Amino acid sequence: MDERVKVRERGQVLPLVTLVIVVAGLVCLAAGRLGGAAVARAQAATAADAAALAGAAAGRNAAVEVARANGGTVTGYREVGAEARVEVELGRATATARARAAGGGGGGGDGPAPAMRAALSRVAQLLGRNVPVVAPPPGTAQPGDAGARHERGLAVDVPATFVAALAPVASGAGLCQPYPTVHPVHFEVCGYRLP
Repeated sequence: MDERVKVRERGQVLPLVTLVIVVAGLVCLAAGRLGGAAVARAQAATAADAAALAGAAAGRNAAVEVARANGGTVTGYREVGAEARVEVELGRATATARARAAGGGGGGGDGPAPAMRAALSRVAQLLGRNVPVVAPPPGTAQPGDAGARHERGLAVDVPATFVAALAPVASGAGLCQPYPTVHPVHFEVCGYRLP
């Protein structure tokens, strides 16, 4: 009799263990999906922020290009005065952001343009430190239209020792590195077309 009771008890535990394993698996799956959704929303917000900054500085085409560089698609764009409002879709996530153009379109030799100031500020937030900007040596040959972008405040050069820290986060802040092999210290506002 004792053996029959033990066999029945052993059979009772198996369904319970199976149920616990299935429930634990479902909890892990739900946590993974929630985490993935949070990451997607954060990436969409980053793309929308960068696109809004570019839109405020250079219009719709710049916003579309920056959103695309961040893996997103602009699904809504509106300019209201000096403010650009952008809606970006990235995967299943959608985010909205707005940015205001401060003072005009270019730096005009008076320092960084508003879009560059905003991008440098975003990089500082991402890295937890300010971006050291260095002036290109006078008379240095600049590839492409890099010299004109410097004059308008739409481009900066950073110390070579800072490139490794800046390059991975630059696109998320609206900065591009158009000459990574020829002029790796040069970063500029993404998507801005010079007239």
